[in-house]
Amino acid sequence: MISPDNPKIDEPTISRRHKAWLVFKVIELRLRFVMVLVITGLVFGYWDELSNRYEKWNRNRTGVSKTVSDSGMEFYCPMHPSVVRDKPSNCPICGMPLSQRKTGLKEDLPTGVLARVKLAPNRIAQAGIRTEPVAFRPLIESVTTVGQIQFDERRMARISSKAKGLSRVEKLYVNFTGDRVEAGKPLADLYSPEIYQTVRELLLAKHTIAERPTLNTSRFNGPDILEIAREKLTLWGVTPAQMDDILTNNRADFKLPLLSPISGIVVRKNVVEGQYVNEGDPIFEVADLRHVWVTAQIFEDQISRVYVGQKVHASVNAIPGKNFEGIVAFIDPALNPETRTVAVRYDLANTSGELKPGMYATVTVKTPVSETPLFREILAQKNQKIHVVAKPSPTVADQKICPVTKKELGSMGPPINVSLTETRKVWICCNSCEEKLKSNPDKFLGIPEPAPTGTVLTIPESSVIDTGTRKIVYIEAEPGVFEGREVTLGARSGEFYPVLDGLEPGQRIATAGSFLIDAETRLNPGASGTYFGSTKP
Repeated sequence: MISPDNPKIDEPTISRRHKAWLVFKVIELRLRFVMVLVITGLVFGYWDELSNRYEKWNRNRTGVSKTVSDSGMEFYCPMHPSVVRDKPSNCPICGMPLSQRKTGLKEDLPTGVLARVKLAPNRIAQAGIRTEPVAFRPLIESVTTVGQIQFDERRMARISSKAKGLSRVEKLYVNFTGDRVEAGKPLADLYSPEIYQTVRELLLAKHTIAERPTLNTSRFNGPDILEIAREKLTLWGVTPAQMDDILTNNRADFKLPLLSPISGIVVRKNVVEGQYVNEGDPIFEVADLRHVWVTAQIFEDQISRVYVGQKVHASVNAIPGKNFEGIVAFIDPALNPETRTVAVRYDLANTSGELKPGMYATVTVKTPVSETPLFREILAQKNQKIHVVAKPSPTVADQKICPVTKKELGSMGPPINVSLTETRKVWICCNSCEEKLKSNPDKFLGIPEPAPTGTVLTIPESSVIDTGTRKIVYIEAEPGVFEGREVTLGARSGEFYPVLDGLEPGQRIATAGSFLIDAETRLNPGASGTYFGSTKP
């Protein structure tokens, strides 16, 4: 009220308790907003899990799972294990009768299948899984290693004294290592008492025959003495031309010349003038450098990529930009236990003398994988191996296995006999296999597709799961169904592996996301018989 003494309006007073309540309400409103944001984020983040839980709860409400659980048995399709019923019926996909098993029993996988998982299309897209068919490609294996330029051992000569006992080096015509010599030219002169004595005998026999031509040769045997002397000199390295010169000029002071048997470079000189040498002591070593060897060291895990007759080339730092090509001529039969390498050699012309023995080289060996001995052997085995049934009309006991599903005949109902030709019949496990078998009999009966010339069956490196003891790839057996298979692979070449065993042309494998598929099977112990991302109808 307004009084004459206090003209102002009375303001209502707020108690402390009321103020505290207002503050609490403000904080509550803000916390509600934060909680709404958190709940919205969790719903978006765990939408798949919430959806799966709802579907599971919804199935329990219908009573299907309860009925199956109460009976302890369920019916499933071996070809499409995602199809599960609580009572006998036919598969809605392939039409074959459903098989019976205990509820929750792990499914037996076909022979060779390590794991099987089925992913819904949305999960495949989220994981970035991509597939592509196994195909033939022209792979080139390349081995790069260190090599060394060496003397061609077939073009080396060691010159030694052939005279009996000690001989003295009277004169050297080659005074230093590295000097160039020609074939047939003297390297040194040797004086030997034995040679001197034999030369005197040769001259004496000549004079005796000349002075007494009318003597009885049966008593004197002059020609025999002359021939014996010539033979002795021949064994000591004296040539017929030198002996003719001795006889013509009566040279009793003959010095035995050492002749070079080949043209080349003196790579070793072991004597000086006046030195005495024994019979057989090496005096000179001569090498023909117009032809050299390139010896490369190949590690034992790479030796299968190299074979005799293969093209190879080398480069040396001293001559940049130039390749020296050749063909593998020899592979050492023994492994060096210290370096764990095998020596591989190829011959190389060196007419210009650019390559010096002792130089290091970078050697590269390239070969098509299809031309390696390993793949030639595998191809021969595949051509000889019989993948089809031996009898043209086998019985169920003879065949035992369905060629399409790889399951035992009779496991999916009564076996069905299919006629491929008038004389050739095959048993299958169900009606759904007949169309697949007739559409591509070679594939299911194991008849290998011939590889194009120069190509091998390959898979990308990204598709391989290497566990250390084995290599696994995931095949898309059906849309969304991935099966783990163990494969045997050759050495990696670039971004691809050559396939030795375990895959057939045309099979689709996971090339991206295979690690995610593998993780799915490992994180879920029942992955070999459980299908993720799908529901039981």
